[in-house]
Order: sequence, then structure tokens, then C-alpha cells
Amino acid sequence: MQIFSQVKKKLALQLALNTAVVALVIAGIISTISIHSNIQTLKTRQQDIVTSIIASTLPAFNLATFNYNIRLNQQLADGLVTHPNITSAIVIDSTGMQLAQAVQPSSCEPSTLDMMIFSEPGIHIEALSYSGTPLGKLIIELDRCQSIAEFGKLIRNILLNALLLSLLLATFIYAAFYRAVTNPLTRLVRQITGLTADNLDDVDLTRMQSKRQDELGQLMNQFALLLNLLKEHIRQQRKAEVTINSYSTKLEELIHKRTHALTHLNRRLQQSNDDSHTSNPALQSHLSTLIQLLKEPLNQLVSSLDSTRQTDARDMAANLLGLLHDLHTLQHAGQHDEMQIIDINEVIKDCLARIPAGQPRITYTATTTSPILANEDSLRLLLQSLISNGLAHTSEGELALNIHHDKQQLFISLSGQHLFISGALLEQDLMPLIPDNLQLPSAFGLGMTRELAHCLGGDLQYETDEQQGSVITCDIHYQSLESSLSEIRQHLRQHPLNLVIQDAPCRNNVLHWLEHWQLPVSEITNRNSQHKLLLTDQPEIAERHGERSIVLNVHGEKNAENKRECTQSDLLNALLRQVSPDRQNKKRTIRVLLVDDNTINRMLCQRYLKNLNIEPDTADNGLQAIEQARRCRYDLVLMDCQMPVMDGFEATRQIRRNSLNSHTPIIALTGLTGENERQQCLTAGMNDFIGKPFTQDQIQATLVQWINNYYGNASD
Repeated sequence: MQIFSQVKKKLALQLALNTAVVALVIAGIISTISIHSNIQTLKTRQQDIVTSIIASTLPAFNLATFNYNIRLNQQLADGLVTHPNITSAIVIDSTGMQLAQAVQPSSCEPSTLDMMIFSEPGIHIEALSYSGTPLGKLIIELDRCQSIAEFGKLIRNILLNALLLSLLLATFIYAAFYRAVTNPLTRLVRQITGLTADNLDDVDLTRMQSKRQDELGQLMNQFALLLNLLKEHIRQQRKAEVTINSYSTKLEELIHKRTHALTHLNRRLQQSNDDSHTSNPALQSHLSTLIQLLKEPLNQLVSSLDSTRQTDARDMAANLLGLLHDLHTLQHAGQHDEMQIIDINEVIKDCLARIPAGQPRITYTATTTSPILANEDSLRLLLQSLISNGLAHTSEGELALNIHHDKQQLFISLSGQHLFISGALLEQDLMPLIPDNLQLPSAFGLGMTRELAHCLGGDLQYETDEQQGSVITCDIHYQSLESSLSEIRQHLRQHPLNLVIQDAPCRNNVLHWLEHWQLPVSEITNRNSQHKLLLTDQPEIAERHGERSIVLNVHGEKNAENKRECTQSDLLNALLRQVSPDRQNKKRTIRVLLVDDNTINRMLCQRYLKNLNIEPDTADNGLQAIEQARRCRYDLVLMDCQMPVMDGFEATRQIRRNSLNSHTPIIALTGLTGENERQQCLTAGMNDFIGKPFTQDQIQATLVQWINNYYGNASD
């Protein structure tokens, strides 16, 4: 096996082996022809010998038989068998009587192959006559042993000569091919093995050139030329990178003052946006319109209940009231600073318990067992909306609800073999208010559900298969309890904290929670005591430690006696606010996809975006852009028009057919200036275009124009 493995790796060995096979085949054909010719020669020679013997002895046999001289016939027969080519001689008269017989034992036993080669039986019959009178027959049997031995020796010589000829021919071709082809190629492979962009400058490429005028010499020279071009290209690229970095550094210094002033303007705009409580103006306007449209029919329905249809009317009224509540929850979903400690399994069980009887069965699996931090109302509404849409669009069978988490992202999927979702349903704000839908947990359509997922820092998608049905997937951002506690512990090592709680039951609960969370709580009241987290009911004690701690009052929900009682979520949110006072101002990261095949243009645009605190994803061609757009939802796509593999126009058309980024603004980066070229960009589905060369101000103006609430989401 090792020999055959080596043959596969060596061109000369392959050629020698093929040549040897061909030579053997040719030698076999020639040997076969030669063997056949020699067989005919042997047969002819043997026939000539027998003919001469018979011609010399036949007259004597005729005379002896005519005279009926049995003794003379016997002597003549004995004389015939003394010849080495004759083994027996028999004389028979015309009546069939045997007159004489002589036999000489054969020295060999012919094989079946020998008999096939010498197809004649080896028996000659000659008629005896005298003066035209028939006298009888002379039967002679030939001895084949000598002919067979001679034939075997001949075969061995022919085959040996054919084998030697094949070996000599294969050896000659191997040596010639090795010298002419294999050896030069081996040297070339040895020279280029281990070449990289880093060590290409250290290699003498002139050693790879050849003085040969044949095709192999031209190949080696062209390869050396190609490596030279690559070497020069790498040198120019490195030089361009140095130039770009130097230019970027100078550019950063030039625009620092302008960027600093623009940052202060952004802050003022952010404050204005925060005062208006709108995280997405278009969404908030849409929600306000829906709420106003629903209020009037709800009031009319409640005031004009038909006594004969009070049950249906009450169901409709309850559904509308629930819908209004859900719309208010969605309207404020992105504005909640306070998070609750949630057991996701309990929330799921509660949502499933609200499913009315007669609906398809839902089974669920959840790998998330530890508590998470999220807004419970928004999360519960998201689950109820997914379940309601799944039930409304399932004809039969059951649904499977699966929940798992990874890197503070909660992934929810709902699937069913008879669940079928179309792209149009993703734009449906509300499900039809028909009797079949009135008992469902939520009236939100998938359009509203997707907007809710966006507010929670995620997205909603679907996949449909004619055989397997549909799968609705949703992901939202959450914060784990353990990571928050770890952040608090780290902060308390450097910044002691005081908790002032005068209500004894609440203080006991807080002490129990802090110990359960393994936070360094202390109730020591000594003036000189050292502490990390002091829990006390006396404000004056906290004031003694005011120079190295913060007084904190923990509040909670109002109870039946109109007093405020603390909860675990209130305590945790209060601690997190002290750890990170600007937590409520943290916004989601703006995601931008930059598509350009030109390295310099891509690096320059990346630098501009980095100056604006945006780290873009990049792609070299339209095909890569499509793949990334299928995996991630972007706020903006900057698309070059002329690229290899797939241009920006075709990539934009295909992205528009993808529901994940079908509505994402796509801005063309182009050097085209004519009206026809601009129209081509808009026809392909692009929203706008930026001419090359572009500036950072143009990039920022594009972000401001096409990304909703850009000032609220972009950090300083």
C-alpha cells in the first residue's frame, strides 16, 4: 500500500507505471503472434519429417503386404518406431487383419493445454496398394514430447524478452520524465513551500526562474512573475495602511473640536427625547393612533350592551380592555429602568394556564432555571403574544415551546407541524377580533410582537417548511442575577454602602436576601467599625459613616395599609443604581453593515464610524453581505455598488426579499454621479446614496437621517 501511495504522489512513477503496463500489453500481443507463428512452423516441420519417412518406407510396405510377408512388415514397423518422432506403427490388410505392430513408449504425458495448442491428433493413415490393387493401411502415431519441450522453451524466451523490454522502456521513460518534468517541479514546490505574506520579502524569486524554452520553463517563469506581482501588491498595501493610519490620526485631530461640539448637541437632543418619553417616534405615533381608535368602539360597546348578547359583548369588551392594556405595556416597554427578578418557568406556566380549553396542546422545555432580570410585564406580554399567534395559526396537532439562554440573550421558539406563518403575518399589528380569538391571551399580531421584541433588545423571525411546518423564533436581552450580584460585590470592595431601613419586617427581609446573595452585610454600629454594606435603622449612624459611604433608602410597592414595603427586585435595583448611576441611560448598540471590496475605502469608512462610537460588521462582496444580513438585523447598511462575485444592486434586491432586513435602510457608496446611475440605485431598493470620496460629516448625517433615535442610541 505504501508503494502505491508513493506512486500516486510522483508524476515520473505514474508515467513509468503506465508505460510499463502499455509495454506489457504490446509485448503480450507481439508474443502471442510470435507464438502462433512458431506453432505453425513446428507443425509444418513435423509434417515434412513424417512425409519424408513415409515416402521412403511406403514402397517397401506395399511390396511386403502384396506378398503377404508378415515378417517383413514387422521388421519395417520396428524400423519406423526407432525414429524419435514416431511412437507406433500398425499394418492392416484389406480385410482388417493386423499384419504388424510396433510401439515405442512415450517420454512424456501431454497436458490439456498442449493438446489444445497441437490440435491434430498426431495420427497419420496411409493406404497400401500395388499396381492399383488396394492392399490395406499403414497407421503411424507421432510423438509430441519433443515438439512440446521445444515449444515451452520458445515461450519462456519470448515472455522473458517481453518483460525485459517493458522494464527497460519504463526505466528509460522514468529517467527522462524525471529529468525533464518531475525534478524541476519538485524544486519549485520545495521553494514555494512555507511562503507566506510575512516572509515573501525575504525570498529570492529569481531562483524560481528557468532558462528552459518549453512549456514547463514558461510555467516556472510565469509563476515567479506572479509571485513578484503579489510581493509588490503586499508592499503597496502595507504602505497604504501606513498612509491611511497616518491620515486617520491627522484627521482625528482636525475633527476633534467639531466632534466634541456635536457630542454636546447630541446630549441636548437626547435630553429632549427623554423628556418626550419616545424611544421610537414612528412606533409611538402608531401605538397612540391604535389606542385612540380602540377607545371609542370600546366605550360604545360598554354603553350599548345588548341584553340578549351580554356574554359575547362582555367577552369583546374584556378583549378590548386587555388589548388596550397590552398596547400601554408596549408603549412603555423600552422605558422601564426597574427590572424584576423573574423565574421564567413560573411565567411560562402562568401563560400556559391562561390558554382556554379546546385549543391545541402546547408542550414546553426550558433550559433556563436560574432567575433572570427583566421587565416582567413586557416579557409576559411577549410570551402571551407568541402563544396566541401560534394557536391562531395552527390547524391541528400540538405546538412545542422551547426556551434557552446564551450570553445574556433569551431565545424563545414556537414550532408545530401544522403551524404555518407567511411573510404577510409579520406585518399584522392585531389579530382579527373574531369569536375564535376573543379567548386567547393576547390580541397582538406578529407585527406588534416583533416591535415588542425590538424594544426588549432583540428580534423576531420565522422559518417555514412545507413538510415540517413553521418555527417562530424570538430573542431578547436580559441580565443574569449572578452577574449583577458579582458587579455589586466588586463595587462594594472599594465603595462601602449604607442601607437605612426603619421598618423592622422589611429590614429582616433585606438582611435575609443580602445573606442569601452572599453580599458582605453588617449591622455593627461602632463608630470605628469597618464595613462594606451597613444595614441600620438609625439615620444618625449612617451619617457617622457619611464620609465613606452613601445613605440609601429602599422602597417597594404599597400594601393594603398604604405603606410601602420592599421587595427583592426593589432592593436589587437600588443597589444597581448605586453601582452604576447612569444605568438607566444605557442604550442598545447601533449595528451597521459596511460592504466594500476596496480595502482602503473600507478602512477609511471604518475609521469614520469608529470615531462615531460604532464598530461595523464588514463584507468584501454582495454575497457575503447577504449571508450576514440573514444572520443579524442591522440598523443601517452601507453598500458599495461595483464589487466582484456579486454587485451591490443584486445584493440589495436579495436582502429586500429577506424578512430580517427587508426594511433596513441601505445607503449606496458610489462614485456614480449621473441621474441614470442614481435611479439605478433607487430601483434596486436602496434608500439613498453617498458619493465617493465621502467625509465623516456625510456618514454622520446619514446615520442621523436614517436611524431612528440615533442621538438616543449613540454613545458619547
